[in-house]
Order: sequence, then structure tokens, then C-alpha cells
Amino acid sequence: MTIKEQKEIIITELQSISESPILEATELIIFATDLDRSKILYSQNEQLSSAEQRLIKKCVAKRKKGVPLQYILGEWEFYSLPFKVGKGVLIPRADSELLVDLVLEEVGCDEQKTLLDLCSGSGALGIAVAKNAPNLTVTLVEKSRKAFRYLKENISLNKSKAKAVRADIFKWKPKEPSDIVICNPPYITKDEMSKLQKEVKMEPTAALFGGKDGLKFYRYLSGNAPKFLKSGGKMYVEIGYKQASEVKALFESSGFEQVEVFKDLSGNDRVVSAALK
Repeated sequence: MTIKEQKEIIITELQSISESPILEATELIIFATDLDRSKILYSQNEQLSSAEQRLIKKCVAKRKKGVPLQYILGEWEFYSLPFKVGKGVLIPRADSELLVDLVLEEVGCDEQKTLLDLCSGSGALGIAVAKNAPNLTVTLVEKSRKAFRYLKENISLNKSKAKAVRADIFKWKPKEPSDIVICNPPYITKDEMSKLQKEVKMEPTAALFGGKDGLKFYRYLSGNAPKFLKSGGKMYVEIGYKQASEVKALFESSGFEQVEVFKDLSGNDRVVSAALK
């Protein structure tokens, strides 16, 4: 069977469950064959080995059961960097790159500042910032034992100087506050949890569920900001697309200034930034 024939079979099998069956078919073929991504288009008539076909069949079966593509591949790209992912850790998503862009725009490349990444998960946000702003001192904090394993692996994979701390942000206190705090906290509401796509439900609930109204972590971060953030420092949080006004109000009522909402490439409210007085 050629790569082209195999790709057509995968697309047919996944089109009822995937929004991007062509992309997924390509990713699974690259995974099974270890072909260079840049050469895959010119290899459509190459024959697949029996072992490669068996591996693809196994991967497609997992995908049809709802296992996220990223978990099957074991690695996913974020901000042009590789991140190991699997059961127990939230999958990095392209929408979150906006937060990285905003932080890098704020700090530039040469400033000697400290940054704290709370609810760090795979470490995608903090590691991406650290790799592009090498003079920043970055600390990543994650509670989950499973996610923390991926966090440490990704620090090593990306040769980052970021420091990993396993802790519950509701109980942990840093030795001193940082110049910048970033966070992509759990923000899915109770009602939304029951309506999530099958593959999203396979991601850890603790990384998704933000309390009944989805605002649990924003209340804590805004109300306890001096614990983590220096006076005059800035906090950047990712939000759900319906939460901008509520999160903005929480920060304003907690004494923050310059509270701004930023939209992602899809036009959805995605990040709130705020400066602590």
C-alpha cells in the first residue's frame, strides 16, 4: 500500500469524528514512517511496510475511541517548540500562543526579570517564554504528579533553564514575588464540562474544571496577587471566550490597573492582562 492510498483510508475512517481528518492522516503517517515533514508531499507513491501499516491501524483505532491525536503521537508543537504530552497533562493549544506573544512584547529580549508560570501543566507557556527571553528567570509551578513528570521532561527536551516546582498554588508561597505572573488555569464551568468533546474529556479534569462558574482560580489569583506578583508587576491569564467581563471585573475590584482584554486569531477573547498597583 502506498502512502497516498493509506492516507485516503485514514481520512475516510476519521472524517466522522475529526474536524481535520487530512491533517490527522498526515500526522499519523509521519509518526508511523518517521519521514521528514518537508518530504512527505513528495513521497506519496512510496510503499508502506507491513509494520508501518499495522502501527497506523492501531493508532486509527485509538483515535476512533476518542483518544486525542496528540496523546497518540506523544508529542505536540507549541510556539515552534516540541512538547511531550500524554494521559494526565493538558494538550498545548495554538490559541495560547497569544499569551506568550504578549509577555515577550512586554519584556523584550534583554530585561533581567522574574516570571512565574502557575498551573504550568506541560510547561508550554513558561518554556516558550524562557526560550525566547533567555535573560528571564522562569519558575514553573504544577500540582499534578503526572503533569509534573511531563513538565520536567519538557524542560530537558527544550534545554530550558526554567525551574520546576511541584506545588498547589492555593497552598504554596514563593520566597518572593515575581515581576510577571502568567497562568492558563482551569476555567471550564460545571455546565460546560458535560458538553465537552469526547477527546477533550480524556484530558485531566483537574486541568479543565474551574469550579461551578469557571472563575475559581481567577478569584484566587486576583485576590491573592501580592503573594505571587510584585507591586507594579503584570499578570497575564488565559480565559474562556465568555469570561472576559467577569475576569476583568475581578482584577479591577482587587486593585489592579491597566486591565486589558486581548483576542486570539479567531476573534475570541483569550487573555486578560493587569498591572498590580
